[in-house]
Amino acid sequence: MKLIKLASISKKLCMGALGAFLLVFLPFHMGMNLCILRDDGGEWYRNVCHFMGTNYIVKVFEVILLACVVFHIVMGIILAIENKMSRPVGYAVANKSKTHSGSKYMIWTGGIILVFLIIHFVDFYFAKMGLVEGKYVVKVEKVERAFQEKAMKMQQGQLKEADLKELQAQYMAIQSMSREKVSKNEKYFINLNKEEVQVVCGKDFEDYEPDFYNMAKEKFHSPLYVLIYLLTFIILAVHLFHGVSSVFQTYGLNVQMYQKAINGLAWFYAVVIPMGFAIVPLIVYFTK
Repeated sequence: MKLIKLASISKKLCMGALGAFLLVFLPFHMGMNLCILRDDGGEWYRNVCHFMGTNYIVKVFEVILLACVVFHIVMGIILAIENKMSRPVGYAVANKSKTHSGSKYMIWTGGIILVFLIIHFVDFYFAKMGLVEGKYVVKVEKVERAFQEKAMKMQQGQLKEADLKELQAQYMAIQSMSREKVSKNEKYFINLNKEEVQVVCGKDFEDYEPDFYNMAKEKFHSPLYVLIYLLTFIILAVHLFHGVSSVFQTYGLNVQMYQKAINGLAWFYAVVIPMGFAIVPLIVYFTK
């Protein structure tokens, strides 16, 4: 019996630590999303995404973050089941607990957030991993350098007939590139599908990245996606309001002298963070 009790406490402590880690990450992710709103054709946002996708420390952090999200949700489900099993028969009289109403629905709000995260990962993270096709961006400088190298080989008679035809098609594609496919600063070819990447850059070209800026804009021009996004962050607000307090309570830090500060932090995460995420699709949908 003691072992079961100890295991339950350990799960709560572990879940609290994972929750605290995720709370630290949320403001950073919100700031990254707000870069989409800059009137620079996505330059800042692409630079942030490039850093996130190429820095090895960030790549390790992403794996840790994903593991934390999964374990946090799994721990929540296990604890909810254990609590239910510990009292299989309900009270004869309804229990009028003073517990905040949000705490009674943490498992449900967490489950809804999980569904949204799965959609989010399929749309964006899986595209970065190459598991699903998205839109892509490539530096003009790198495309031109690769083209010049092939042109040199052509002059030296090192290319086969099939390679010559591919090079001619690539030249025509670059010359006829529409303005919508060139970034505002003219440094990138943007919003390319996989077929366009192969034609514009060459079939053996691999130095391209997902164009998360245009992928996000495309998603945020869908009324259904925007609605789902907004509803999810309303639910996240409820989850965060109780979650922040729960982290302090789990570690016995919710003493009276700190209660105002804890409540203020809870309100910050329940209002400012969701609003910071929510204004991005709204502004993109109505103005971009």
